Amino acid sequence: MKVEKSYKSAIIVCKCNPSFVPPVLNVVLGLSKLYENVKLICGDISKESEAFLFGECKNLSIENLRLQSRGGSKILAVYYFRKKVFQLVNETPHDLLWVATGDTAVGLGAKLKGYRFVMCLLELYDAVPVYNFLLKRLSRYAYKIVTAEYNRSAILRVRWKLKNTPDVLPNKPYFKPIEGAGINGSNGPLVQKVRDEISKGKKIVLYQGIITHYRRLDTIARATFEDDAKFVFLIVGKDFDYIDTLKGINPNIIHIPFIDAPLHLEITKLADIGIVVYDFIDLNNIYCAPNKIWEYAMFSKPMLCNDIPGLKYTVEHYRAGLCTDFNCVDAVKDTMGRIFSDYGAYASNAGTFYNSVDLDSIIKNIVR
Repeated sequence: MKVEKSYKSAIIVCKCNPSFVPPVLNVVLGLSKLYENVKLICGDISKESEAFLFGECKNLSIENLRLQSRGGSKILAVYYFRKKVFQLVNETPHDLLWVATGDTAVGLGAKLKGYRFVMCLLELYDAVPVYNFLLKRLSRYAYKIVTAEYNRSAILRVRWKLKNTPDVLPNKPYFKPIEGAGINGSNGPLVQKVRDEISKGKKIVLYQGIITHYRRLDTIARATFEDDAKFVFLIVGKDFDYIDTLKGINPNIIHIPFIDAPLHLEITKLADIGIVVYDFIDLNNIYCAPNKIWEYAMFSKPMLCNDIPGLKYTVEHYRAGLCTDFNCVDAVKDTMGRIFSDYGAYASNAGTFYNSVDLDSIIKNIVR
């Protein structure tokens, strides 16, 4: 990846494993285009994601703290993480300290006050009062606060009584599919099964994300099973005790477990329609900021969404898909039919939506 120049050195800190958080990988790629040297300090990272980042960013170094393999209590893990991060930060001359998640900021704690840092929040944490309290305190000392969605920024400005509205960095991915990549191992036969269904003329209805009862996928399962000759419901992601329920409704569901980014985009390419659904459980959900809408749009895949503000005023606003009532099977089937009846227009609009955001200019504006 070409360095466009101007700034010397950036440090990105992420307490979790960025292999599971594509927006963090995104920030690494974005800052690597702008800074001469970038260091990623992370709790863990998969070999696949590490190899991908090194392949894309020749100016990148990675400090993997391997928190998961250390064992012991969570308290000791946080203590080790904090001590090691500040040791590395103090040893590394830098122009920018980018704290990649709210969990990371909480883990680093009040010592951040002595540093010029950008605090990036991928969640609102309205269901976690302790995090809200701690992050509000840290917000007073942050050089910039960044969220992934405009309404979230407005909510935080009111909630934390901020002087300025936090910057918005959408979760649109920098990364593209790896050329010539293939999905092998235990997932290989499952991917081939999907290709076999496509060769029979079936349409792939894809959901990518965590698999939990908070995401209303049962109506999609019923709708695709009732039109089994036309559709295959493909679900990709980590299961939280929900996939068996869904397969009880539609035994023809194909489930592929979690795949590291960006290899998961090899699956996204196969879809005809992408499913995006969140429940009315908190503000974080109704003002969602899913990277999936950008990943579907990258391949001009129309989207079928439930009717919440975070999707209505992004996906439906651009006519890149439609929102509907996920409590009603007939509504889901009718809306899916409307998308397929004008598929070319929705697909084209998805591409327009994808191209509506210039990540480079947004990141430059944040760090300038």
